[in-house]
Amino acid sequence: MDGRTLWETLGEVPDRRGRKGRQYSLRSVLGISLAAILAGANDLRAIFRWGRRLTPEALLAFGIESGKAPCHATYHYFFAALDGDALSATLGRYALGEADAGHVAIDGKTLCGSKRDEEKALHVLSAFAVDLGAVIGDLTVEPDANEITAAVTLLKSLPLEGAVITGDAIFAQRRICQDIRDAGGH
Repeated sequence: MDGRTLWETLGEVPDRRGRKGRQYSLRSVLGISLAAILAGANDLRAIFRWGRRLTPEALLAFGIESGKAPCHATYHYFFAALDGDALSATLGRYALGEADAGHVAIDGKTLCGSKRDEEKALHVLSAFAVDLGAVIGDLTVEPDANEITAAVTLLKSLPLEGAVITGDAIFAQRRICQDIRDAGGH
């Protein structure tokens, strides 16, 4: 770790909400949401209920001075506007800190239950630092793109100096291997 706290790191996530949607800071809503999920909340209603039970002192610890927790609709609009790739990149940098990436495994997965109406299910490509036991980067693969193109983009966003990169046979492409070597990885 580089000495930053998770709370400080959450403040680095870009906020795409409009001016009217900023009654609560991004860091506050993310902090409450993460704490609620760690406590067992598994949907927006459960996050809302968990946050609603916080004392004014606990809300203050999350940066909410009014003593009033966000309502259910706040979480809905908040997560609709949240840039998931930017959040992932910020949390990945936090997880990596000052450590070397070591062994990084890349793999793509289609997220179960993510298909909505006529849209395709979400497909995410992740980079997992095996020694750290943490995902240090991931991105959503666009429906009209493929994992190879996404892997090039993902790997360019990671510190690969001295890292050993592994993945499925689909990633054994010249361009991917050359990009890894050019970044000092193996």
